[in-house]
Amino acid sequence: MAERFDSVEVENVKKNDAGFLTYDLLAAQTGVFPYRDYATGEIVYELKHPDDLLTDEVLEQLNNLPICNEHPFEFVNTENSTELVKGLTGQNAKVDDNKLANNATVFDGNLIAAIVTGDKRECSLGFTCEIVDESGEFEGQHYDRRQTNFKLNHLAMVPKGRCGSDCFAKLDSEDGEVRQDSAYQVREDNLDNNKKGSGKMAVIKLDNKEFEVDEAVKARLDSLESNNKELTKEVGQLEGKVDAQNDTIKQLKEDKAELEGNQLDSETLQQKIDERLALLEDAKLFLDSEYDFTDKETKDIKIDCIKAVNDSFDPEGRSDDYIDARFDAMIEMASEGSTGDNNLRYQKKKQDGDDSSIQKKKNKRLNLKK
Repeated sequence: MAERFDSVEVENVKKNDAGFLTYDLLAAQTGVFPYRDYATGEIVYELKHPDDLLTDEVLEQLNNLPICNEHPFEFVNTENSTELVKGLTGQNAKVDDNKLANNATVFDGNLIAAIVTGDKRECSLGFTCEIVDESGEFEGQHYDRRQTNFKLNHLAMVPKGRCGSDCFAKLDSEDGEVRQDSAYQVREDNLDNNKKGSGKMAVIKLDNKEFEVDEAVKARLDSLESNNKELTKEVGQLEGKVDAQNDTIKQLKEDKAELEGNQLDSETLQQKIDERLALLEDAKLFLDSEYDFTDKETKDIKIDCIKAVNDSFDPEGRSDDYIDARFDAMIEMASEGSTGDNNLRYQKKKQDGDDSSIQKKKNKRLNLKK
């Protein structure tokens, strides 16, 4: 199937209550038309015969046809329609004399502005067809080939006069290679310029080499380059967001592991409780009943017990192992039930009720030093 692009100017442009732009259009007509063949650059005349164009099948295709802002580099499909479709044709396609006619609605703000200002007032039909190598005459005009089996794809809004020396429309195939069966219609009133290739050219640079191309080609390349930069920027932003989310996930996993590490199972918790209760019970042998155990760490309680026996004890620089060993030794001595004066330190609870707590502490310290 060959690709073709024909252009006509739209009429009766107006806005509806929603701000959408509506207009009437003639999408195509029968006759012999000159086309510039993309592969050869030559002008060829192709026939649109009424028997091929003015059919119920083609009319049905003209209903609800996507409208694009310029011809896209690939035909409209389900994967790119969100980006490319800026409007739709109506559902009233008909044959008007020897032409295909319909109305259309554009709902994209940028394209509406371009149409209203007159920047884009031509409607260019993008379609595929089979090309029959048949020459002859139609209504007194010679043709080289005949278009048949039309498959309409989209209507593109393009600048008025684009089909003169500045007219250009090209689509790429899916693999990025330019299709060799593409062609675009040129104007009869500018046919000599198209034949001679005297249209205005622009210069592009590829791999440090300069090439002359149609201005429309350069404009399209510039547009693609701009889009590529924007997409690269968006990719960078997305990568940054993904990295940030990965960092958050990593931190959450670390926090979860830390919380799980800090949680005690029931057996370990019971062991901690038993150890605390045993410490409190042992500490009562050395500390007064007024001693406040609230919020006291195990090490602090043991140090206070040692100081109760030896008020000159300085814990500075003493390791946890030293504190534990000294406290355990005190408990062991108490459990052995020392006799004589040594026993005074372990009889705290058996002292008469009128003994002062100061005297009790003094007795304990004296007995420990013997």
